[in-house]
Amino acid sequence: MILIDGVQIVINSVYERSLREDIIEKVSFLLTCVKGTIPMNREIGLDPDIISAPAYIAQNLYTISAIELIEEFETRASVEEITFVESGGAGNMIPKVVLAYNGE
Repeated sequence: MILIDGVQIVINSVYERSLREDIIEKVSFLLTCVKGTIPMNREIGLDPDIISAPAYIAQNLYTISAIELIEEFETRASVEEITFVESGGAGNMIPKVVLAYNGE
């Protein structure tokens, strides 16, 4: 199971602190919401089926969804890498998303 509330986000750039914090905050919001739960914009968030899918499927679905969400809603950053860290013995995984600043 993927734990979306524990997502780790890193920006591989040295830019103004407030800019980095703003990007990280927005991406964190995007990647910790479940699709359909935000009034007035039901397309924001991850598909809830990702959370309960088998590990190898969940990792692929999460990676695709995360990249698409960031490309659409946070154009200042792009995804460089997504890895998964195992958490606990129950097969839980925490995504680690590494971003690059696009300069936009």
